Amino acid sequence: MPAADQKLEISRHTLEKLSALRSRPKYVDMPGTIYNAMRPESSRLSAEEQLNQLIDGLRNGLPSKPSKKFALAEFAKTTSEFEASDTEDREQLVRYLQEIMDILGIASSDGLLNRWMYGPVLGVLADHDYTERHGP
Repeated sequence: MPAADQKLEISRHTLEKLSALRSRPKYVDMPGTIYNAMRPESSRLSAEEQLNQLIDGLRNGLPSKPSKKFALAEFAKTTSEFEASDTEDREQLVRYLQEIMDILGIASSDGLLNRWMYGPVLGVLADHDYTERHGP
């Protein structure tokens, strides 16, 4: 059962933080982590453009639809179109989406990210396990 929608506070500061994320290069080598960039470069540029389009959609849509439901619907479109099959690249997209959630004040994707990352069965188990350990 989906959780109740959450009204988001979309301030100029929130939009500026989204813009800052948009301006950063994405899927590049992350020193200090095991992530060493998406390859080939054409795939990296395509994935970066896809994430930038998500951010643009959020920046344009959230001021008039400041809701968690709207943001997660945009996330769902992005994850369904994401073409990288490499697990590290998929995990990197999840990290970007979690960063966006932090910017927007969204505590949980209501299982969206786990179901996308691990599939319908394992994603539900991962959500249940996380909830058992950390609360909803």
